Amino acid sequence: MAPPKVNVCKGPCISLCGSGPVVEVCNDIDDTTISIKKKRIKGSESILALLHELKSDEQDEIMKSYMFDRLVMGYEIAQEANEMYKAKDYKKSIELYEDAIQNGRKPAMMLQEARQSANIDNEEYNYRGIEWLVSAFKNSCRARLMIKDIDNARRDAFASTVFSQNMDPDAHECLGEVCVASLDKLGELQAIKAAIGQYERLEEELSKPLPGADAPARAEAAKKKSYVSGRKRELGFRIVKLERELKG
Repeated sequence: MAPPKVNVCKGPCISLCGSGPVVEVCNDIDDTTISIKKKRIKGSESILALLHELKSDEQDEIMKSYMFDRLVMGYEIAQEANEMYKAKDYKKSIELYEDAIQNGRKPAMMLQEARQSANIDNEEYNYRGIEWLVSAFKNSCRARLMIKDIDNARRDAFASTVFSQNMDPDAHECLGEVCVASLDKLGELQAIKAAIGQYERLEEELSKPLPGADAPARAEAAKKKSYVSGRKRELGFRIVKLERELKG
């Protein structure tokens, strides 16, 4: 059924097919295949949406085309790793997270720096360009804890705090979980206190009025605030227990 000059053949999944039309365009030029993936990705973590925030004439200056490919590839592999993590296939998820991080870390940071310099979405806690990367480090850490790989779990936990600029409370919680696994009560205490500090900052941000926001946006903010308050309370109980144990 293929029309002239069109070949239909079996190929690998290029992912995110459930989020909209996906097509891979390949051009053969001088025996070199140039592959361009085009897709419409939904959701707040859409990497391509972030790329399109920047003017097209600036993109070549920010990163070369192959770096864009690495960024999208890293992001997509991370989504596959998330599925393996949810399925509790921890060893496979770790392999995929390593691949995702290796491919996407550098271009993700370049994208984030470009967005910051362009004053795009310049809210204090908004690091949309790298939040998927931070999540990859955190999930990799927790997967490693499940297989008792504590040293590398600690490495990933530290990376999640560094790449989030110490602003992700869950990254500090992740580091605290590593300390629990290594029986480091003082380290756990410090990590939990850092997490509470970031939860307090988030709670303050979420308490600000949202002028012009619709009902769903206000409801989502209220939901997040409730979650943050709950985490603060639960971690507070843990701090009291740890301080008592350390004094005893």
